[in-house]
Amino acid sequence: MLPRDQRIVTPREIRHVIRRGKKTVTPLVICYSLSADSSRAAVLVGKDVGNAPTRNRVRRRIRHILAAELPNRALDVVVRALSPSASASWPDLREATIASLGRVSERS
Repeated sequence: MLPRDQRIVTPREIRHVIRRGKKTVTPLVICYSLSADSSRAAVLVGKDVGNAPTRNRVRRRIRHILAAELPNRALDVVVRALSPSASASWPDLREATIASLGRVSERS
């Protein structure tokens, strides 16, 4: 779980990161990021991913990955889960998320 101070919570902040941030796409997630003073993140999981329990599982998995990876970076990150992420294994989802974070870090 991400601590409250490491979360992007308002829709306005999320829109700002999506519109102004760098975008990377993998088959499982889309990652938007902006340089920042500290690390913050938001996870978006739409209904196309599956029913509520499936969406919540995907959201928890991505938040767990971000909690481990964000302290190493100074970025505001919005991760959007795509529908194949519902059936993805834990290692595949972790690899896709870390790869997209790595690519946006290289560009920033």
